[in-house]
Amino acid sequence: MFKLGKFFTFPQKTNDHNENLYLNNIFYLKVLAIFRSMYFIVPVWVSMELKYISFTQIALIDIVILLSGLLLELPTGALADLLGRKITISISFFITSIAYLIFAYSNSFLLFLLAGLGFGLGDALLSGSLEALVFDTLKQDKKEEKFSEISNNNQIIFNLSLVFATIVGGLVFKKYYHLPSILTSIAFFIAGILSTKFIEPDIDSEKFTLKNYLFQTKMGFKELFKNKQSRDISLFYILVGSFTWPIVLSFKNFALTDLAVNEKSMGYILALLSLTAVQFLHVLIRKKVFERMDVVFLMPAILLSIFLPLSYFYNVPSMIAIIFVIFLLSSMRWNILGKLSNQCYSSKNRATAISSLSMMISIFYILTLALFSFFNERMSSGAIRLIFLIMGFGSIFLLLPIAIKLKNKYHNKVLEQHYD
Repeated sequence: MFKLGKFFTFPQKTNDHNENLYLNNIFYLKVLAIFRSMYFIVPVWVSMELKYISFTQIALIDIVILLSGLLLELPTGALADLLGRKITISISFFITSIAYLIFAYSNSFLLFLLAGLGFGLGDALLSGSLEALVFDTLKQDKKEEKFSEISNNNQIIFNLSLVFATIVGGLVFKKYYHLPSILTSIAFFIAGILSTKFIEPDIDSEKFTLKNYLFQTKMGFKELFKNKQSRDISLFYILVGSFTWPIVLSFKNFALTDLAVNEKSMGYILALLSLTAVQFLHVLIRKKVFERMDVVFLMPAILLSIFLPLSYFYNVPSMIAIIFVIFLLSSMRWNILGKLSNQCYSSKNRATAISSLSMMISIFYILTLALFSFFNERMSSGAIRLIFLIMGFGSIFLLLPIAIKLKNKYHNKVLEQHYD
């Protein structure tokens, strides 16, 4: 079981620079996980927007958020590789904090859109930077094998805090409409301050120039496909993210709101499902289930192919089952597939490469939202259900065959790590 007993022990300095870097960054990563997970707004953001705009307009705003993040994904990843992960992470939290404050008092499409642009920029700055800082910290102290365990431990902390924030957000919303978003803004501001405590890992950085900036962007994207192994892992990572991330961020709330689940109940449901999924993944990691490559590839494909089609029934129980599986697989993507992908990329280009992965997932997310908007404008009901079913068929006829092929290819093979 996961224990928090050692969590509040401040790291003691040693004579080893690499060990000090490791102890400091891992400690503040845990503290940061508390505050950057305080999304008090999780169970209420759709209700806040529906008070002033329609489902289709919400989807359009999400598309703009994703497009802005998409355009900035590679540039901000390159900035993290050239300027440093630490400063990029801090800026991202402060921008997101401002965006949530704007969202709290938005009462029109344009104001919600302005807040959304802030979310897009903040996400783009954070995407790749934090994960690259963690992996490079471990790599510098030769502890890369701890990536999955450390990521999952921090995700448990993240989810414990998220459980608290989700429940509180659902409880206070009816009496204090603006408070969930204001509290989220405060939490991200504190996260920005905490992120300044990181120590920048040693990477092969270069002086920032426009030429180096453009070259870094190009090289980071090329990391995804530089060899067959990198291509296989990157492709599978992108596909799993494409079938889970839209549901994690948007469609779970769309579905539960459409099924008339109130904000208070949604807070309890999402909090419980998220915490249970991460705890279950933690048990699987501790039992070394994911040391077998066939499990790594087949588990996401099989679960998505079984559970997403349950949306045919489109009721609260079927949605709860689907959301639990999606939470589980999304956590697996970060902790298990993230470790494999990081092993394929060089430290110099890692943040840009990870941003490239997020960019590819965002493209699918945008297409999904656009398809939902199209259906929602032309159907009196059932657009959300139809999106889930389409993703289910995509899992069966696209993801599952690819997973079987990769399972056969890497069944008894240890992935080669990139050393530099």
